[in-house]
Amino acid sequence: MGFDSGMGTVQRRMAQTQEGVGRRKATFEALCITAGQHILDLGCGGGHLLRDLALSVGPKGRAVGLDPSEHQINAAKELCKELDNVEFSQDSATELSFADGTFHCIASIQVLEYIPDVDAALAEVQRVLKAGGRLATVSVLWDHWRFHGPEPKLNDQMHEAFKAHCSHQMLPLEMPTKLAQHGFVGAQCIPMGFMNNSLHHNSFAWLASGLFTHFAEKQGIAKEDVQRWREQLDQSAKEGRFGFVSVPVLTTAIAS
Repeated sequence: MGFDSGMGTVQRRMAQTQEGVGRRKATFEALCITAGQHILDLGCGGGHLLRDLALSVGPKGRAVGLDPSEHQINAAKELCKELDNVEFSQDSATELSFADGTFHCIASIQVLEYIPDVDAALAEVQRVLKAGGRLATVSVLWDHWRFHGPEPKLNDQMHEAFKAHCSHQMLPLEMPTKLAQHGFVGAQCIPMGFMNNSLHHNSFAWLASGLFTHFAEKQGIAKEDVQRWREQLDQSAKEGRFGFVSVPVLTTAIAS
């Protein structure tokens, strides 16, 4: 899924929901940051976590935000414009331009599942981490990312189409083995599941539904069917039977 100006705006709003804040807090705490460290935010998006990282490592530290989207990089630059210890990169995650052992920590929130060759990305992450460096990454168990309320047949059709939006549907299940294969130790997985039963305009579910319908049309679902699904979603919320469930998983490990 690409993040042009429109989708990038929605993603940045999702990052500011209570659920987005919670993921950043958990990722931040898992890194055990100290002043003076060099940290990479792999897939920095609009820069919310990057800014926190830069403030934490202080003027003698360095925070690098990497993202393939120019729109996201520009938003992150604006958010971090008063900080002198922030740098940006549009490297590919599978071909990082940094020297071996550059970083003390690497954070990555909902990025790895979108990379077709995730093993190549993990190999690069291990290469640019110092020995003993920490990785904290969040990926979603997409089989359990689901809207509830619309008629089952149409709802299933919409969710089936959405599977094409990322390369790895259940990456957290594979991460401990993959990390061990790439020289990491001590891998741990912590589920951070949540449920929304409201579609207010600052809920994660409401923002996610916009991405969901946008992607469904791009996958060939008829516009009238997408509109019917949306109407049924809204109706289920009015009738008090709406739900949205997601299970992000924080995975942490140490480079050996």
